[in-house]
Amino acid sequence: MAQIAAAARKLISPFASVASWYNRTAQSHPLTVGVITSGLKTSAADVFAQKVIEKREDFDWTRHAAFCAFGFAYLGGFQYWLYNVKFPSWCGTLTRMFGHRATAPIKTFIDQALHHPFIYFPAFFAIKASVSGQPMSSAVDKYRSEIWDSLKALWMVWVPAQFVNFAFVPRHLRIPYVAAVSFGWTVILSVMQGKFDDAIAAQKKMGAATGNAAAMQAAVAAEAVAAATAAPAPKAPSLLPPAAAVVAHQPQSGAAVVGGVSALPRAAIVAAAVAEGPGRATVEEA
Repeated sequence: MAQIAAAARKLISPFASVASWYNRTAQSHPLTVGVITSGLKTSAADVFAQKVIEKREDFDWTRHAAFCAFGFAYLGGFQYWLYNVKFPSWCGTLTRMFGHRATAPIKTFIDQALHHPFIYFPAFFAIKASVSGQPMSSAVDKYRSEIWDSLKALWMVWVPAQFVNFAFVPRHLRIPYVAAVSFGWTVILSVMQGKFDDAIAAQKKMGAATGNAAAMQAAVAAEAVAAATAAPAPKAPSLLPPAAAVVAHQPQSGAAVVGGVSALPRAAIVAAAVAEGPGRATVEEA
């Protein structure tokens, strides 16, 4: 028995050393660790989605650049300031009176009902459109047409996740906690984005091959609307409902017919801004 325990300690020792180093570094350099953690997590999730899940031979660098830009700049930089500077300031009095757990519902409400609808999603759509070479009008159109479905998908995962984060997760463990939750979420929606982009490309190719101008125009219009990435909105209890799978694997099914070639239904597109879920660089003051 003693030999088994010794072997287990030897096996765990390297991981414990890395965790201890990460913990010390996060405490001494929270902003740097937050930016790097969020950016690398976002990059790794998209790489995993493209190479392991989708098994792409040609890596989509534009899509990857959009995820990385958003991960480093917004999720790591801006949200560090929001969660570690503004949230403690706004909730400081209540925290001193009732403790940080009592303020968790307030912080969750500010984060999900104010921050995400009016700052997070517009920023994501704008960054994605910029990296993809699309006009800002496509980001505005994306926001107007899909914000409600995007928020419903976001709230299903991140309202409970953020409540647990603000109420129970120790300050120095909040970055890995949220990164672990958002990694899987990023992979799922990154895959869905890739399938939608492939469907648009296939439709444009079909229109060019048949000389169908109407089909080409429909594909270009769909591409402009979906430039900020796209994925069907998940519905409880499954993150990827059967309807989403149908859209993902049979992109022409259920589409409107334009000039004899089917056009992707706009209702099938849901903002992949949820992809990051809020990939928090959170080291919020308790």
